[in-house]
Amino acid sequence: MATTILSPSTSTNAFKSSFSLKTQRHAAKSVTLGQEGQSDPNEARYWTQKFGLGGFQYGSTKRKYAQPRAVTLPPMRAAMVHQVVFGPPLGTKHPPLAVVSGPRVSLYGTAATSAFNRALGKQPTASTIGNNKVEPDRQVQTGGHLALCGSFRNDGRLLAVGTEYGEVRICDVTMRATLSTFVAGRLPVRSIEWFRNGQHILAGGDDGMARIWDLSSTDRMTPVISLAGHGDVVRCTALWENKHSGGEWKQLAMTGSYDATIRVWNVQDINKGQSEEGNRCLSVLSHGAPVEALCLMKSEDPAVPVWLLSAGGTSIKVWNPVNGQCHATVSTQHRKTITTLMPVVRSDFEDDSTKKKILSWRILTSSLDGLLEFHSWDPATGFMDHLYGNKVGDSVTSVCMDESGDRIAIGTVSGEVFVKVRGPSINPKKRTRDPKAGTYSFFQRGLNAAPNEGDYVVASEGKKRKIRSFDQALKQFRYSDALDEALATRRPRDVVAVLEELGKRRGLTAALANRDEELLEPILSFTIRYINRPHFTGLLVGIAHKLIDIYGDVTGQSEMIDELFAKLKAQVGNECHAQKSLLRLV
Repeated sequence: MATTILSPSTSTNAFKSSFSLKTQRHAAKSVTLGQEGQSDPNEARYWTQKFGLGGFQYGSTKRKYAQPRAVTLPPMRAAMVHQVVFGPPLGTKHPPLAVVSGPRVSLYGTAATSAFNRALGKQPTASTIGNNKVEPDRQVQTGGHLALCGSFRNDGRLLAVGTEYGEVRICDVTMRATLSTFVAGRLPVRSIEWFRNGQHILAGGDDGMARIWDLSSTDRMTPVISLAGHGDVVRCTALWENKHSGGEWKQLAMTGSYDATIRVWNVQDINKGQSEEGNRCLSVLSHGAPVEALCLMKSEDPAVPVWLLSAGGTSIKVWNPVNGQCHATVSTQHRKTITTLMPVVRSDFEDDSTKKKILSWRILTSSLDGLLEFHSWDPATGFMDHLYGNKVGDSVTSVCMDESGDRIAIGTVSGEVFVKVRGPSINPKKRTRDPKAGTYSFFQRGLNAAPNEGDYVVASEGKKRKIRSFDQALKQFRYSDALDEALATRRPRDVVAVLEELGKRRGLTAALANRDEELLEPILSFTIRYINRPHFTGLLVGIAHKLIDIYGDVTGQSEMIDELFAKLKAQVGNECHAQKSLLRLV
């Protein structure tokens, strides 16, 4: 039997004046300074400077972060945004974004070179802030039916989409193809959640039922389990799996409905199917208002395995879903219905002297009044308190943040989506890992390191030696001048080094050609003098062949050059004769 737990509520018979019943409009200061308690200036400064979610009074102070980057995604059609959701990274550094609006789901950032990632990577200027509009990378069609919700699988390859026609479509993110379609009715599907195994899906809709579908099943019309009990629309769903084997319940499903109740279901043994369907409802929690959103938070209380947060109307309630106890009721500063309830992470490491990253959780709520509110969260007691609020220009229907806490997307009634990326820290950070081999930083590492005690100090030689003239000519690709400068030094090792370098650069022909009588004489004399030296013979034999090939057709025009070629022939002949004589002794 399901147990009904009613949260404590105040009496409705108390007298209220007509003035107290009027809807109070937001004043300029009530957005950032609450009526029940002032906002935390540190929290306001963080979200203002890092994400651009705030006014000028916090942005004009001394900045700790660079200018946050923002992109506005225009509406594809005259349709509101039903949901925005970030998926896990799929082959890219940043996660993709899915925007559920109209008869399709638009995907952004599915590739590293997508226009969405490039726009968020640009440094904003005065002319580009608020004007960066990009087109989607691809769109997933829903057969002409209005898409209402979507959810990525944990590997990011599949996307489940719920439509107004009662369909649950399983789509491939990379190919945009619809792999499977599950249909159990004609009423809209409002919420979809993936099981951790990636094979089952929990979907809730306007018929007041939540269904679990199996991707491997061949029957697309019959779900594995149908969870019936709500008397109105199932607006939101949540799944929880107990990692510890000592717990009584290993896997629970929570469904929130417009009948102002939250039902907790035992979905531990899905494969048993419909046989135990009547015993799966563990408890019924009464929120007191139509439930719009559910959120699960980790617990540090040993008596509470997980915290369940429910949002309905303008209030939030904190539950223990196992025993159904309501631990807290929080009245927010929203004036209209809360549409989103989600955890966001705040990272602080710039102010820490040890540069250690500290993560703290916040509860973010959005409403149709266009207000974003950030609340503190205590995992030990389940206590929440208002910290900061920011007014958005339009009614907010959905908000999401990626797992790293770097990007936040805000969907509105007008169809626009505002994506904001936190700015990097202005304070310089030390390199935490060695530079990649072959880069400029790799060869400059340790250049500014201070000496320690006991280190040997190597004295410098004083002035830096100047680069030689033939090296300078080689750097400027003046090969003929480099050879002439080397010959002018009258050092055979320098000449041979330049000839070898010209050979590696394939510049020997360019250096030896186009020479007159005066320029040809030094290289011929050098070849004649050192061709019989064992260290230089291998190289100078090739040089002699090059000279004969280039200047063999112009013999007889210069007596000096003809005489040098004759000496080269005699020198080579004498060396060959000497080598033959030595071979006879062997």
